[in-house]
Amino acid sequence: MAQLFSLGHLTTLMKATTNRRAYGKLRDIIERHGGMMAYRRQGYRLGAWEITLNGKSKRIEAEGRRTFPELDRLFVPRPDVPEPKTWHDYRDELVPGAEEQLLALLV
Repeated sequence: MAQLFSLGHLTTLMKATTNRRAYGKLRDIIERHGGMMAYRRQGYRLGAWEITLNGKSKRIEAEGRRTFPELDRLFVPRPDVPEPKTWHDYRDELVPGAEEQLLALLV
C-alpha cells in the first residue's frame, strides 16, 4: 500500500488542525496540564465550555451567539474591531498572562 503522507507532512497537518480548533490555544494549555476542555451543546441554551483540571471544573456558558466573554478576553482583539463582541472579533493570539488567567478560573 502506498504511503499517502510523509511523517513531516502529517505532523504539519496535525498542528494546523489543532490550531484551528475552537479556542484551540486555550484547549492546548488545559491539555498540556493534563486536563480537558470540551464544548457541550446539549443541556444549554447556546452551549457551554466545560473545563476540568486536577479535580476542579468550570463551566462557561455562552452569553450570546458566538460569544464566551470569559474566554474571548484571553485573546487579542482585532485592531479593526473597536468594540469586540464575538469570538470572530479576536485574533488567534493570546494576551500576555492568558495561561495564568485561564488556570485561575479553576480555583
